[in-house]
Formats: sequence, structure tokens, C-alpha cells
Amino acid sequence: MSSNALCESLPYWEFESGSNPHLLLWDGSLSSGIEIVPKDIGCLDAPAINQITLNLRTLVNSLPEKMTAQVCVKVEAEFGDVLERHSNLRITDNEFLMTLDDDRISELSGQVQREEVYRPRVFFFLKTESPEKPSALALKKTQKFAVTYGNDMSSAIQSLMQALQNAQSILGSAGFQSKVLSREQLISLAYKHLNPKRSREVDAPTIAARPESLESESPRNQLIFGDLILNQEDFVLDRTLTRVLTLKTLPESTFAGMMSLFANVAFKYEMIFSFHIPDQASEIKGLEQKRRMAHSLTTNNHGRVSDLEGESRLAQTTDLIREIIDTGQRVFVGELLLILREENTAQGNKRINLRSKEILSCFRKLSGAEGIQETVGAWKIFSNELIGSPMALVRGKKMKSNNLADFLPLYGSDAGDDRPLVLTHTRSGSLYALDSYDSKLNNYNSLVTGSSGAGKSFTNNFFMLQQIARGVKLFVIDVGGSYKKLTNIMKGQYFEINLTAEYALNPFQLQNPGEKVSSERIKALVNIIEQMIVDEGEKLLRFDRVLIEEALAAVFEDIRTKTPQRSPQISDFARHCEKSKEETLKRIGKLLYPWIGNSAYGKLIDRQGKINADSPVVAFDLKGLAQYPDLQSVVTLILTGFILDQVELNKGVPKRVLLDEAWSFLQSKAASTFMEYAARALRKTGSGITFITQGVEEIVESAIGSAILNNTATKMILQQQGDTKILKEALRLKSQEVRLIESLDRRKGAFSDVFVMNGDSRQVLRIQPSPVEYWISTSDASDNCYLQGIIDSGVSLEGAILKAAKEAPFGVDSSATKVAA
Repeated sequence: MSSNALCESLPYWEFESGSNPHLLLWDGSLSSGIEIVPKDIGCLDAPAINQITLNLRTLVNSLPEKMTAQVCVKVEAEFGDVLERHSNLRITDNEFLMTLDDDRISELSGQVQREEVYRPRVFFFLKTESPEKPSALALKKTQKFAVTYGNDMSSAIQSLMQALQNAQSILGSAGFQSKVLSREQLISLAYKHLNPKRSREVDAPTIAARPESLESESPRNQLIFGDLILNQEDFVLDRTLTRVLTLKTLPESTFAGMMSLFANVAFKYEMIFSFHIPDQASEIKGLEQKRRMAHSLTTNNHGRVSDLEGESRLAQTTDLIREIIDTGQRVFVGELLLILREENTAQGNKRINLRSKEILSCFRKLSGAEGIQETVGAWKIFSNELIGSPMALVRGKKMKSNNLADFLPLYGSDAGDDRPLVLTHTRSGSLYALDSYDSKLNNYNSLVTGSSGAGKSFTNNFFMLQQIARGVKLFVIDVGGSYKKLTNIMKGQYFEINLTAEYALNPFQLQNPGEKVSSERIKALVNIIEQMIVDEGEKLLRFDRVLIEEALAAVFEDIRTKTPQRSPQISDFARHCEKSKEETLKRIGKLLYPWIGNSAYGKLIDRQGKINADSPVVAFDLKGLAQYPDLQSVVTLILTGFILDQVELNKGVPKRVLLDEAWSFLQSKAASTFMEYAARALRKTGSGITFITQGVEEIVESAIGSAILNNTATKMILQQQGDTKILKEALRLKSQEVRLIESLDRRKGAFSDVFVMNGDSRQVLRIQPSPVEYWISTSDASDNCYLQGIIDSGVSLEGAILKAAKEAPFGVDSSATKVAA
């Protein structure tokens, strides 16, 4: 039994900082690394995956000989400061929304602590070979040895960093983002790797730079704080049961992206793939020697074939040499291992056995490869493959460049955008940050499409709850009341536009009646007047527009000088026209009769009425105007004018214009003009518009279809019914993306899948609402009827939602089914 401390067997000797942070290992070799953002290839088609693999082949062929590379994948429930940054973005003062947001973040934090959500982190290290040992004579000349060793070390560091920078460049061309690991990150990685239990509660120690003294101890003494217990099958490190699984048999063939199979494994594990780049001249020489030996075994003195097995080896060796030379490939020695960790209990042992079976099953899916569970050799393999220090490839196997590139485990779930404005789950079980206002996007507009009942309004309600809490102002033009609960909870303004006298929409309304009206406002009012007085398909003459502009300016100036101050109304303009000497204006005054006074339309738009622009949500439900297309067109112009004014006011506040049932507005010339303008120009104000429609056919067939499709950087696709051919052509979807859309699923009250195209990224998100979020967002008739019954009993909307969430957390139907079961 060895009496040496465990830390003395670690390969780490020094952690160097500065412009070139790196590890100095005990044998004099150097190691440095980068963190790579894994690439989600689940939405990519075969040509795109093949192109990535070609770049990876270039990477492995470019690495210097005699170096060793290590790719370490850590699938863990660590999300850094994502939750904290998401929480810090919140600025709402609405108490109900703050409580809801706190509960949601608390639940996400609980999922992280319970290790129910995971994300992969990928690290790539390069290690130099150990320097040649100096002769005894050289050690006697201390000064000369110090100078020589120092020069060799500087040269080795420079070579290492150049190789690492070249690797970063090639990875960047393949679409992988990466950054160099700092000294503190290297220490933290080594500490967490060696202290799996302690690192959950205690951060890595602060290791100060050592003084230049031989007496000072190595920082490795501060890296490990637990004991090592070697068992017959596994070993226990820091009171954590640890198991090592390695690749025993190479697959019959490899294919591009095959390591993404492991990205579907839904539990914590660590994967390490290390490979050494030997001297290629020596490798070719060795193969030639094998070929000559095989040739000598297959012939007798008369030159006739006598050994069929030897002949086969000769042919294989000859073909291999020819392939390596003709295709420019290299020979590598690679080793693949997976590390599973569980608590050292009977239950932990049971879990690690089940997970071992799943990992071994994944090995077999790699074209018949086989993996084994290490027993006696587990610690030896583990200790020789510590993170950042691949000292020996105990289970190494020779591979060619093309096969080695397929083994690189650089794939995993995408973490999303840098700013977590919205935080939700992916279908693979990770967390995803979505920011529709990311600066990398060409615009901030969205298109949401899905079949009837697929959850379009539910999805937007769910996402807007998080956005409103983080300062986004929402304007909704709706047909059906899907956003009424959200608006009322936010103490916003909800207008159910109809022919009753409940609301007033004065198109002449001014925020400050004492100020002069702008020329832009006058021109916008001319369009509204035109919509009121001309027949369908006709337009005002240019001379008539000039007369109307002049008359409007006179009316505004006349009313402005009167006391008490008020905004003009349409009836003021109509009276001015009737008194005018111009026959055209007199005619216009008479044509405005249906729009003024106590007429059906006048009760709505010829009264003093002001929309509170300070509300976080302003929603307009136009369902009551469906039977009056002429009035609906005028109201649409009034509302869009108001919205555009608000969008222009404070460009520092992001705003979202949400147009539900967009297909119904495409039939209106006024609405279509607004939609096209908003799609093209809202980005300049830091805002965006969301178009919601059942199918893209209506948009494709409209005159502004190309403007909408080309200016919506974010597209959300929910469940589709019927043929997806039109959707594929309209959105230029690839075959793999169509297959993912066809696989979308939803369970009432539990989850709903959404295929998201956000700029260049593609992802399948899984919306998993809390019971309160569900009851705010649902538009299901039975749910809303149940909720209204609670409200009718005298409970407030907020109280009714909380009560419904407690009594039927998954909705009325699913709750009843669950109780019955």
C-alpha cells in the first residue's frame, strides 16, 4: 500500500496566468484549453452536417505532430449565472407579475438543484510532449541549464498557443464559438473534476501564484479534499461513486455527427475523447513493415499464395497505406471514455447500473461498436485522463483522420441567445434563452403559425408574461379576447370595440391639446377621412387632399385657442367643411354625417376619449366590428396611428405589436399598409411586430406576403395539420426541419412544442407552464367558463386564477381525467 498523499499522484504542477494561461504538468509538458459552445445539429440536414465534419477533418489534420488533444464534455445541471441574469432583467412593479416571476424562477432553480435539466459544456485541450530529460553533465552547469530550459519552455508555450489559435480559427469556420480558458477556470475545472461532492457546496480555492522557490509546495496540494477508495468494480472519490466506461471495439464504420447520439442521454455524465498525433513518418514506416511481413507470410519459395488469412492482411495494409497517402489522411491514437457519478448509496448504485446500461446501448448504436465497464483498471484510466492532462491513452486505438473527426463529441443542445429575456425549456431537457431583440437579428419581428387549437395565443401569452416583466410594452390588436386576462392582470387597458357607447376612439385626440398639431398627424388624418368618404377601390384626388389638409389645420388651430382646452372631434371638422365656400368640402361635410354625433359610428369615434399610453399593455378587440368592414377599416387606421405614435415616442423602451388572426387584416387595405410599414421600419425604434396566423397560405397569397416573410427574423411554428408543402416552400424549410415540425407534440396543461427559427439558429422548444401561467394563457372555452364561474362568485381575476391553478392545475378536462383515474 502506498503511503503517498493522493494529491502527489496528480499530474498538475503549476497553473500559469498572463496572456497565455496554461498548465505545467509534472513531466514538464504544457497544456492549454478553450471552451467550445456545442453545436445543435438536430435541425441540420445531411449536407450541412457533412460540411461541419469536413471542417473537423481539417482541424485534426492541422494539429502538430507529437501533441495530444483532449475533448471533454461535461453534461451537468450547471447554468452559470443565466438564472441570475434573467432575474436581474426584471423591472416590473406589478406585484402579481413579480410574484409569478419569482415562483417561475424558483421552480427553474429547483429543477437545476434537483438535476432535472442539463446542458453540455465542451472543452478542448492541447498538450505538448514532455521535454527530453537533461543529461547529468548538463545539470552540473546550473546557469546554462536554466537558460536552455527557459528558452525551450518559451518556445513550447509559443508553439502550443499557435496550435490552439489555429484550432480556434478552424472551429470558427465550422460555426463553433470558443474562448480561451483563464487560469481561474482551469483551476475550477480541475477542482470540480476531483471533488464532485464538495464542489456543489464550496467553490474552488483561490490559489495564489507561487514565489520562485523550490521549497514552496505545488498548487495541486490544494486541489483535492476527499479520499479515494478503490473497489472491485468502481471507485469512490470524495464520497461519490464513480464508474468508468470505455470504448472496447471500434465501429464497423463511422458517420458524420454520430456522437450527437449521446446528446439525447437525459442524465449527468462526463465524456472524454483524447487522441495523440504520433510522428507520421514513423507510422507509415511501421505500416510498411507490417505490409512486408504480411507479404512474406503469404508466399512460399515458388511465389505461390499459401495463406489466405495472410493475403487478406496484406491487401488491407496495402489499401490502408494507399488511402492515407492518396487522401492526405493521418494516423492517430484515440481513446474514448465516459464517467458516471452517483452518491455512494444503495440507491445511487442502482441508478449508476441503469445508466451504465443506457450508455453501453449508445455505444452499440455507433455501427456496432462495443463499450465495457472498467473494473480494476478504472482508477488508472481515470487518473491518466484528468481534465486538461491526458498523460497516457490506456485504451488507445489507432484511427484515420476521417474516422477520428466523426468521434469528436462537439454536439449538444444550444443555450440560445446571450441575453435571457425569455427562459424556457428545449425538448431535449435543457434551458434555452430567447431574445427577440438580439442585436444580431436583422429585425425584431415574429411570425407565429399553427393549426387551429395548436396554442398560438397560449404561446404568445406565455412569452409575453416574461417580456412584460422585463420592460417590454405590449400593444395588441385581437379578434376574440385571447389577451384579456393578461391585459387586466397587468392593469392595462382593454378595449372591446363595438357600437356601444362604452369606449370612445377619437382620431383627433391629442396628448396635449395646447400644442400645435404636427404635419405628420395631419396627413395621417387625411387617410382616415379618405377611408370614411370614398367608395371601395377609389382614392381622393390630390386637390381634394390639399383642401382637407388645409381644413384640418384650421380646425386644430381654432380649437386650440379656445377654453377650456380640448382635442377636436370629427363633428368639428364636419361643421367647418359645411361652412366652407369650397363645394368639395361642403360635399365632404355631408358625407361625414354617418360618422358624427349620435349616429351608430359617431358614438364610437366622435366623442372625447383618451387611451392611457402609460399602461404596460394596451389591447383592442375588434371582434365586435366584424359585421361593419367600413368601420373596421377606419378603426384600424386610428389604432395603428396611435400605436405608431407610441412606438416613436420613447425609443429606449422595446415595444411589441401583436397582431392576432393576421389573415383577417390582410383583406383591409389600411391594415395591410400598416403591416407592411411595421415589418420594414419598426426595427429603427427598437420594436417589433408579431403576426399570428393559422397558415402561411394567406400571407403568401397577399400583396405584402414577401414583405412579411422576409422581415420576420423570428418564426415560431406550432403543430400543423395536413400537407406541409406550402409551409416548406414559403419558409424555405429543409427536409430535416419539416420532419421536426411534423414531430411536434402537445399535452394540455403539461407542455407544448414549438419549432423556433431565430435568425440562423433552429430549435425545438418545449413550453412547460406553471399552473398560474397556464390559467393566464389558456383560451380553451371550458377553462375560461370554469374561471368565469369563480369570478361570478365574487372573486377577483387574480384570486380566481390562483384558485383555478390550485383546483385544476392542468386545466379542467385533464384535471377531471386525473381525478377519475
